[in-house]
Amino acid sequence: MSVYRVVVVGGRKKADFLANALIKRKMHVTLINDTEDFCVEMSHKYPEAIVACGDGTKPFLYEDLHIENSEIFIAMMPSDADNLIACQMAKQIFKVKKVFCTVSNPKNVEIFKLLGVSNVISSTYIVANMIEQLATLRNIENYIPIEQGKVGLIETVVEEDAAVCFKPISEIDIPKQSIIACIIRTGESIIPKGDTLIYPNDKLICLFNDGSKEDLMNTLSKKG
Repeated sequence: MSVYRVVVVGGRKKADFLANALIKRKMHVTLINDTEDFCVEMSHKYPEAIVACGDGTKPFLYEDLHIENSEIFIAMMPSDADNLIACQMAKQIFKVKKVFCTVSNPKNVEIFKLLGVSNVISSTYIVANMIEQLATLRNIENYIPIEQGKVGLIETVVEEDAAVCFKPISEIDIPKQSIIACIIRTGESIIPKGDTLIYPNDKLICLFNDGSKEDLMNTLSKKG
């Protein structure tokens, strides 16, 4: 069985969280950070990981660590420009299969994609978008934007007086660009079909594109 190798550059708390999650999944983790105290802490906390202290924009560091052909490379340094440089090196020089780049400035998302880094994550955009959706759309318990908000995943609870109660999904006027992907009922998950009935207090996990979310929520929250 081949080893699944993940390289994480920068990030501190985020890197710590990722390392913990990845190591639990038996992945081979390499942590790179320019803060010596943090590296010492991580090396003691995760003895099974490779921890290196250095500048994530320098190719010789990656050469010494032999990151070539790793499965995933994640850049989370404070500087957007440094993250771009690191990801481009990982992809073009060291042939890492998939690279992820975080950005502080949401305007850099599309620019970085044009420069060849396809997986760009703006934490600022995601948090702002989540706050906006939770504030404006009723009955949403959780909202996760995907692909910079072009697609969304929501978790909403059906109220007792909702018009959709006791109706099969096939009879509910759900927008074309959205689906009810899962129903959580009394702690059990149900993958619904057309004849599946919706009950009061069901928790619905729905997937939709950006243009259909309001119609979807209006349908699910409409009173009977």
